[in-house]
Amino acid sequence: MSGAGEGDRTGKNRKDGWMEKLLLPTDINGFLAGRVLGQADLLRRISVSLYKHINGLPAPNVLLVGNSGTGKTTLMQAIAAFYDAYDALARFRVMVIVNANTLSAEIEGEDRTTRLFRKLEARAKVLFGADLTAGQLADYLENATVCVDEVDKISGRISGKANVEGITTQYALLTLLEGERFLYRATVLEDGREVEADLALDTGRLLFICGGAFEELYDQVYACLVNRRDERRLREVSEVDRKPDGSVSVRTVTRFKLRDYLRLADLFAYGMMPQFVSRFGSIAMLDDLGKDELRQILIHSAQSPLRLCLEYFRHMGIRLLVTEGAVAAVAEAAAKNSRIGARALREIFNGLIAAHEFDPTHSPQYAATDKGPTLTIDQEAVAQYLCRMD
Repeated sequence: MSGAGEGDRTGKNRKDGWMEKLLLPTDINGFLAGRVLGQADLLRRISVSLYKHINGLPAPNVLLVGNSGTGKTTLMQAIAAFYDAYDALARFRVMVIVNANTLSAEIEGEDRTTRLFRKLEARAKVLFGADLTAGQLADYLENATVCVDEVDKISGRISGKANVEGITTQYALLTLLEGERFLYRATVLEDGREVEADLALDTGRLLFICGGAFEELYDQVYACLVNRRDERRLREVSEVDRKPDGSVSVRTVTRFKLRDYLRLADLFAYGMMPQFVSRFGSIAMLDDLGKDELRQILIHSAQSPLRLCLEYFRHMGIRLLVTEGAVAAVAEAAAKNSRIGARALREIFNGLIAAHEFDPTHSPQYAATDKGPTLTIDQEAVAQYLCRMD
């Protein structure tokens, strides 16, 4: 383990109490919310876990369940940015985002747990250099954050049949989630030379954030309700319709949201082992993104296709103008594809702009203006594109 003298690499030592004074869960939430739009409940849970993690308290691992495109990977990237934003959090910066499938693949002579720590060790040496002592490396590895994406792909059951690789991978992760000590052989610096050393790592200090779409889970739970396989029933709600002539009508509708009905038993039936799921202190459902959230993503997200296109056309000396009506129309169309969320936003916008990117000066949306060459994408242009796609 690292001694007091080895803390110099990591900036301020957490023992000085700076985090309690400067970074509360509300502060962490504010940082993440600037990068992950929507998902307010999820961000509050993650903020508490991160606060506990950076202050040496038992931190609950988090299991994310949400459709593709709802922000799971974006959240993981935001957590990495959080660690990077504060010098005093350097000791927590060792973080890997791995796809569950890469862990489930069998590699001769290497168990899955060792493979994961190999990734963590490599990350530590990229961040802090290869000349780490055994104590320094152990400290970085023990305070690491592990994000496992597409964790639903290691289900113990696929198409009704046992998935041995998935079960084996869940057991491998379970060893770490249970906080057992793990003996890991690493290359470290000792007396000015590289040597092999066995590090007895306390895995109970690792923070795990795992996420997956669990696509079949939606259909599984819905079928359970419709076919009355247990006491759960779909709930009806009343909606008020106000017509332009001022009249009002009330109708009864049935809406299905997984978060309203999900039970742990549903995850077990899906193929996630009870021992595995029970090691997550929080199971967070990600909401499907509505048109307002998608509009904000299109305008403000760093990886928004709109922002990337603005830079593309700026490089050509062309001003790209996307009207508010066009933005709203793209967001509304994407919101209708709730199963793929922000990915639908990207697909629609990229499809819309593709023809203009190739030869913008001959586009009917191109014009010379007093502000220079301008390519204008308005609501009508979006409507024409969507009509062609139907």
